[in-house]
Amino acid sequence: MKTNALQLTSFLLTALLSCASFSQEMYKYKDSNGKWVFSDKRPADTHEVESIEYKDNKTTLPKPAIYTRHQDGWYYLIADNPLHAPVEFRVISTAFETGTHSYVAPSTKQEVIYKSRTNIPPFRYGWQLGDPAAQAINYLYKTPVSSLTTHRITQSFNGAFSHTDAANMYAVDIAMPVGTNISAAREGTVVWAKDDYHMSGKTGYFLDKANYVKILHDDGTYAVYAHLLMGSAKVQPGDRVRVGDILARSGSSGYSTGPHLHFVVRRNAGLTTVSIPFKFVDQNGTPFIPQRGMKLAGVANSF
Repeated sequence: MKTNALQLTSFLLTALLSCASFSQEMYKYKDSNGKWVFSDKRPADTHEVESIEYKDNKTTLPKPAIYTRHQDGWYYLIADNPLHAPVEFRVISTAFETGTHSYVAPSTKQEVIYKSRTNIPPFRYGWQLGDPAAQAINYLYKTPVSSLTTHRITQSFNGAFSHTDAANMYAVDIAMPVGTNISAAREGTVVWAKDDYHMSGKTGYFLDKANYVKILHDDGTYAVYAHLLMGSAKVQPGDRVRVGDILARSGSSGYSTGPHLHFVVRRNAGLTTVSIPFKFVDQNGTPFIPQRGMKLAGVANSF
């Protein structure tokens, strides 16, 4: 049965835009508890508001893209994957007989996916990190914190505050002081490392601002370690990390109400990011499902 192209466009991204610096008007005020709040929306219930201009210098992270090239009388459509992980593309264009073309690009590769003697028709595309054919194994994760104390889980699977969408349904939030060492819960390859943002808040403005490290595992899943402290990343894309290696320090960047680590394991379910349930293993080797209110013992490291 032929797929309706209009349905496909509902989850496909359009051509990627390059990141650039921009100025954003924000407001600073105290809430009912006397705490400072930073937001892009002016509150209506207080007159003690300070308007501030915040210049957002976003790190330009490499992103996959589809582009055209004309060379030696041929027109090429090229999939460019600069990431240290496979990426699934889907392209919508009349160039393809079915109107769409799906393709999994290998890590750090540029490959031709279509060529023609005539100019390539207009196209749109979307991409998703990971290979949808990958099969997750039943892995037991170490605590992703390197410290000599315990840290409480404040939100776990299906948490009502922010663990309600498919990408975060099986996430865990672990409260800890700012500057606590975050360590790899599983070995893998660093895909992204973002640590350029210092503010936090609970309005929509902050949803895409969190600092994070993403690590690809050998089974094709990947872990996200989020809300990290600005400037604290110890790894970079392409690094191979072992269990317990220090990745960064904890913070409260992005959509956050206080210092904590947001830890989640994800996979590509076919141009859709989904989180998957997992278990931690304690210091005695006993596996357990993380639950709100539990206290996790930090993994002691010599560093």
